[in-house]
Amino acid sequence: MTKNILLGVGNDIRRDDAIGELVAREFDAPGWDTEDCGPMPENFVPHLKEGIYEVAVIVDAADMKLEPGQIRQVPREKLGVFTMSTHALPISLVMDFLEEKVDQVVLIGIQPKDMSLGEGMSPELVEAKERLLELLKSGAWKDIPVL
Repeated sequence: MTKNILLGVGNDIRRDDAIGELVAREFDAPGWDTEDCGPMPENFVPHLKEGIYEVAVIVDAADMKLEPGQIRQVPREKLGVFTMSTHALPISLVMDFLEEKVDQVVLIGIQPKDMSLGEGMSPELVEAKERLLELLKSGAWKDIPVL
């Protein structure tokens, strides 16, 4: 069976920035492993063994200038155009490291509404989280529109 990994990135004390972490905590499907990477996915990547996973899906809040809760696959060439959440290293570097270990890296961004300090996501992001969990479980995540 093909094995994939979902890496949730975010900060659960910055409201909507928690989306990646919460998706990783709640997602469970056959053929998938998950990792809640918090705000520093670069700390997880070195421990990932080569050749185990076919696809790595990164989920993160991303200011893509869309309506809150919109979900998009973000191609690498768009990474300089908008701001991802609160990482220590640019997500493009994390993707570079991952590409050395997996066949395909997919970045899924969710447009946040509120990234202020505090707990709890906006209703639009709670709904987006549920939609994304269903897309991941059904395999339809591959059909998420590209930014």
